[in-house]
Amino acid sequence: MELAILVAVISAVIGPIIVARYRHYLNSKKEKVDPVVSSIKANMLVDEQLEQLKDELGACRLWISQFHNGGNFYPTGKSIQKFSIFHELTKQGVKSISDIYKNIPVSLFTKPFNHMYENGEILIPNYSKHDTFGLSTFAEGTGAKSTYLFALNSINDEYIGTLGIEYCSRVKNLSNEQLNEARTKAIAIGTLLSAYLYETTKK
Repeated sequence: MELAILVAVISAVIGPIIVARYRHYLNSKKEKVDPVVSSIKANMLVDEQLEQLKDELGACRLWISQFHNGGNFYPTGKSIQKFSIFHELTKQGVKSISDIYKNIPVSLFTKPFNHMYENGEILIPNYSKHDTFGLSTFAEGTGAKSTYLFALNSINDEYIGTLGIEYCSRVKNLSNEQLNEARTKAIAIGTLLSAYLYETTKK
């Protein structure tokens, strides 16, 4: 209960601040905003959040995946839901995975995505000892020994992506304080991403 209250308070305080900061940037431009420049600025703000979290947690790899339309089914034309990694930071010598996780069908990760949608996070301090939601096979390929996943939600509480924090050199048990820091960043990043997405859909 205390955690839920903490998250609610953080969301109420940090969310509006992040949105206001981004909107202030857009409103400060009298001329028409270049969509490329707008994208760069929004991505820089997201990367700042990742850099801070990387330094605070000493993570080997951090990434952000987002859901997107990946084409259409035949013959109905129904949209194919996919996800891709759009942001990634790694320590020197740590393998990048952003080139691997591009246009991946959501159907391949139904169990973990459903858990994320319902619970907001998946915590795997040690792949050899914890329920991995079918992710251990993929961890073998990425070299992750510990993985912490947090849902990214829009300002309308839509599940739009995932924040991944991974440790490859060793198993890492994050403290409650560190987990709360990651949850706070997930709220901030989700707010930033949704603010940009909603701004671009208005144009």
